[in-house]
Amino acid sequence: MFAERYAHFSNIHTIYRDLLSGHYKPSVNVNEDPLKAPEKFEITNVGTTAMFMLYAYFYSMVEDDPQGVNGFRVWRAAWPEEEKAIAAVEALVTPLRSGLKLFRNRLGFHGSRSRAHEKAGLDLFSQHSGTAVWEAMANFKSLGAALFKKDLDRQQGIDPSAARQWIDQIAARCAAIP
Repeated sequence: MFAERYAHFSNIHTIYRDLLSGHYKPSVNVNEDPLKAPEKFEITNVGTTAMFMLYAYFYSMVEDDPQGVNGFRVWRAAWPEEEKAIAAVEALVTPLRSGLKLFRNRLGFHGSRSRAHEKAGLDLFSQHSGTAVWEAMANFKSLGAALFKKDLDRQQGIDPSAARQWIDQIAARCAAIP
């Protein structure tokens, strides 16, 4: 279940990144520049929709509810020897969890019946920079890919040194983020 959910998260991440870079041009909002900040928050912009989905999916991958699919629990069970890298990524995510939960619940998946109710979900942006959230997501995505590569390399009898180097680089990159 985790691998499937991770694949969906990775796909949405790719779509959003491509949208921001101008690589992907949706058939709606084609006259808008995705790199230019709108004068006001445009709730119906395709980029906003993609961001809402990405943040909501991300939270679903890291929520600490025992009934949820928590990537850190899955990774620790499957790759306990990678605790250093797992803990490094989790340290980036932990401060974001409560804000991401409200965002997911009020804007991403569950929704709100009023702007006043939505506001608590949008507070994520006043509490954390978009860069902090993006780095947490990017490192989570990268570690997941590196761990899957490690497992595939092992299954195929391939030298694990490339995966090992990738995992170590992620841990080091996370540790260097203030």
